[in-house]
Amino acid sequence: GSAVARQCFLFQLYFGHCVSPLKKKKWHDELLQKSGDLLLPATNDNIPREELKKMRNASRVRLPSPCASLKAYSGFIPVGDEKNSTYLFFLHIKSQVNSKLKPLLLWMQGGPGKSALFGQFLENGPLGIDATGNLFRRRPAILSNFNVVYLDAPAGSGYSFDTTGTYPSTLEESSVHTIRFFRRFLRIFPEYHNREFFIAGESYGARSAIGLAERVLSRPTDLPCRLKGVMLGVGFVFPLLQIINSADYLYYSGLLDDHGRSKFAERFQQIQQLVNEQKPVEAVKLLSRTVLNMHDAQHQSLFEELTGFESHANIIRDRISRRFETYMSYANSSEFKKIIHVSPNRSLDATRFQLALTLAVEDFFVDKTATLVRVLNSVPVLFYTAQLDAVFPSVNMERSFWNLNWRGTDAFQAAPRKRWYHVINGRKELMGYQKI
Repeated sequence: GSAVARQCFLFQLYFGHCVSPLKKKKWHDELLQKSGDLLLPATNDNIPREELKKMRNASRVRLPSPCASLKAYSGFIPVGDEKNSTYLFFLHIKSQVNSKLKPLLLWMQGGPGKSALFGQFLENGPLGIDATGNLFRRRPAILSNFNVVYLDAPAGSGYSFDTTGTYPSTLEESSVHTIRFFRRFLRIFPEYHNREFFIAGESYGARSAIGLAERVLSRPTDLPCRLKGVMLGVGFVFPLLQIINSADYLYYSGLLDDHGRSKFAERFQQIQQLVNEQKPVEAVKLLSRTVLNMHDAQHQSLFEELTGFESHANIIRDRISRRFETYMSYANSSEFKKIIHVSPNRSLDATRFQLALTLAVEDFFVDKTATLVRVLNSVPVLFYTAQLDAVFPSVNMERSFWNLNWRGTDAFQAAPRKRWYHVINGRKELMGYQKI
């Protein structure tokens, strides 16, 4: 998935199972499994309030310093059918100031298969980690404006799991799981009933975000809160081959020469031909040998072969940042897993490639533009891209957005581009550009 580079191009758009009741038992003593996983029971509207309160108390966690004073909760909520074999992991952190007045925000990461802890530690959460592995308090953080739920979705992402090894193969299937998660989450945290609700996602997480948003909009009674907006970062929300072909972008950035650009462009034509012939498995295999990080370690992708880069995060760094390594090391440590009610035997992002391959065949080449348009026509949307992104180049994303037909098309195309500044240590720095 794409990591947001330092500068970004910003648009802000304003147009845009039921289970039987639990039997009374001392299940609260059994929630924390011997393995170390906190597996919360499936709930329904008949569960006594006291039982739900016990679940809430069991999920309470004390984050490490310097965020120990924050109210946080984490664990696993079942989202499958009656078998309860599928569990989604969450970390919920309440805003420290006026939490009762702040909206609720759901954050999902990309990959697909990356943990939302990536966003918490490296992008917008209160608890940050630097290249040396030191923890710090991020200010400002998204927590300043929202109560946040970091969710590892779809199942197979991050710490989320399925005991049978069965993962969602379509956006619709994963959206059902996420809706079921939120219904059960909101029973445990009823203070968010009728609260304003925002959905956010990056890369593949943005695809998950529009899928969930469309379902909420089409079935507003599914959740007892009010969807007010959607945030899409470097979003896989357009036809994949329309936005991932970076041959020209890499050429004009100096990473490909004429021969390399021709070879890269030819490879994408071959992938498109396989899609046209309805051969998604072959198309996915060829795509994984071209870009992304889904190929085996013994072979290089065409991107790596032609550029010498080991990472697709951005065009000025040839390998992943040291911060990514320290994040993975800490978030996957026994120390941190104990804090967040995760078994020490569970590995972060362990099944992301199985999930990605499952989704790739039945979802990657499915056009979800109509879903995006329905969301744009219904709620405010914040859409941002990364100028230095080597996977989904900003120019491809902007072109795709420009060609969308939605109720704000004319206003968006007529809106002037403005500079977007951020004040750092008292100094105003240009961070990108925006259209509002």
